[in-house]
Amino acid sequence: MKRRVPWRILFFGGLAAVYVLLFLLVQRTGFYDLAGAHNDRVFSADDVYFVTGFFSQTMDASARIIKHPLLILFGCVFTRLEGLVLGPISTEHHYMLIVMMQIGLGWLCAVVLDRILEEQYGLDMGRALLVCAVFGLSFSTLFYILVGESYIYSALILFLTFYFARRQNLIVTAALGVLAAGVTITNGALWAAIVVFSGGTLLRRGLTLALGGGGFCAAVALTPMRTFFFSRLIPGALGSASSFSDHFSLAEGAHRVFYAFFGSTSFYLDTMDQSAFGEFPGDALTFIPSASPLITAAGAVWLGLLVWAIWRYRRSPLLWAPLAVLGCNLLLHGVIQYGLKEAFLYSLHHLPAQMCIAALPLSREAGAWERRAVTWGLGVYALGLVVLNLPGYQALAQYLTR
Repeated sequence: MKRRVPWRILFFGGLAAVYVLLFLLVQRTGFYDLAGAHNDRVFSADDVYFVTGFFSQTMDASARIIKHPLLILFGCVFTRLEGLVLGPISTEHHYMLIVMMQIGLGWLCAVVLDRILEEQYGLDMGRALLVCAVFGLSFSTLFYILVGESYIYSALILFLTFYFARRQNLIVTAALGVLAAGVTITNGALWAAIVVFSGGTLLRRGLTLALGGGGFCAAVALTPMRTFFFSRLIPGALGSASSFSDHFSLAEGAHRVFYAFFGSTSFYLDTMDQSAFGEFPGDALTFIPSASPLITAAGAVWLGLLVWAIWRYRRSPLLWAPLAVLGCNLLLHGVIQYGLKEAFLYSLHHLPAQMCIAALPLSREAGAWERRAVTWGLGVYALGLVVLNLPGYQALAQYLTR
């Protein structure tokens, strides 16, 4: 009797190996040694503060509590447990432990995506793993598992919400609402959009929203940060919107949205050697809204696939939740232009939704010719994620080791 090749085990084992290898390569550059390092040194990431402020023995008391209340609490608990188990360790090793956890979270994102695609979208294993490869090898995924930031936590929570909301699991979905808002407060809106558009009775959806929102407020109320959070939430949110919103023209805004949403999520774009706001000249790296013709073409093809999937499956219930998440992000970062200068930061707030939308032409609802054409197209696209990004990765390595 012929044994079946365990493709799923091989795929996820290989993905884990790739992540660990990349971690070892980054570790050799000295990137995790924070002596003399500053925030915004690579693509506007606040990794220095994240590792030393969020993940600290002392609870962070800054205004960042408004944006990341429960993540800050988790970071403090994690660091205290780390101290109990390992004793005093260097900041570099502390950073590396956080990254090892993030690698696990990124790997779990791909596992949950596979379950969504096979169980709910009806993809066969090969096509589901192909979509997982596109997510797992996208530049934003690789970046945010290897650099200390909140975004890989958000991505996993969004994937889990897509999965459990479709399964009508009220308790788990409500708990994910607590986590979504607790990691990044604005992601509470993305969680709510998934709940509303994932089906079920109005009563069940309303109850899920009430439990998730009420559970989040109750969780924060039990923490030492409750007074600061509830008293500063609205003024802080309004101040942040005013400080970080841009005012580009319609043409310039659309140009930046294209590269931020459909370019840098997957590819390494052109860069400038300063922060997005012109700080740290010669000592920072930031994407600019331009890329080589091949990367620009790949971004346009990806956008075309999403537009085709949205139009072709506009009546499919499988489309509505991820489209709502993508739409919320486009409204916030595209129309309102909140953080548009550094929109790469928010890639993992909408890349999970893009993956679900792009998978629709491979689903049980698609015709045979459509599945075949999109499979080949995604295969070429996945190859491009490796080949077209190599020059960028080489440039990034040179920057980190200089």
